[in-house]
Amino acid sequence: MKVAEFMSSPVYTVSSERSVQYVSDMMNELKIGSLVVTDHGTIVGIVTSRDIRSSHPNRIVADAMTPDPISISPDQFAWDALVMMERHHIERLLVVHEDQVIGIVTREKLQIKLNQLVDPLTGLYRAPYIQHIGEHFLNRRQQFRLLFIDLNNFGEINKLHGHPVGDDFLVEFSNRLRALTNEQDYVCRYAGDEFIVITCRNEYDGLQLEDALSQPVVIQNVALSASMGVINGFLVPDFFSLSFRELINRASLLSTSLKQKSLA
Repeated sequence: MKVAEFMSSPVYTVSSERSVQYVSDMMNELKIGSLVVTDHGTIVGIVTSRDIRSSHPNRIVADAMTPDPISISPDQFAWDALVMMERHHIERLLVVHEDQVIGIVTREKLQIKLNQLVDPLTGLYRAPYIQHIGEHFLNRRQQFRLLFIDLNNFGEINKLHGHPVGDDFLVEFSNRLRALTNEQDYVCRYAGDEFIVITCRNEYDGLQLEDALSQPVVIQNVALSASMGVINGFLVPDFFSLSFRELINRASLLSTSLKQKSLA
């Protein structure tokens, strides 16, 4: 899911010397929530309906606008756009291609769609998210590591402590994944007690991440460990001839083999 699928176009512009009242009337007529502010063809800001409501009608746009608006490429992932907006505490991004503004994407529109991909228990994205990421990187022939993580003895935790406690473990482990990963990593709850991480880290940092995720963690006085199958795209000769489904299958089988050895 790319930003281009969510952006609104065409983009309407206004001069920074226009009055706030003029902009308000223009937004009402066009039924839009923002305008790109330009001076002599150069983008200098963005003015939104919120800016208009908090400004006197006789002020000029330059006084009400947000200067130096943040932009994003139409080819970037929609979830990256959402993260960018949350980081900068803004509601919309300009979509720019070859130095031209081609659209605007809003936080509301992204959240409505992307919430369908979020696991309600853990707050992590679900399997379709990681499918998009993996296929995108394979199509671009960009190497990555795929980590298939399967919690050990999770069934026993459910039997001994009950499923609500089991859910608590899943939430805590998901929080641990968030804490250990960064902007080079993509995380999902794949199914049940299985998680997938795709990382674009270099060799050293990738090994560091694998080591950190392999360490047992104590949750509610119970030690929880995981078996992790790793497919390193930098080491697999036929990496780009494989489908993402096949990569997941291989990593899954590796994690199962490690789990069986740990229980033997």
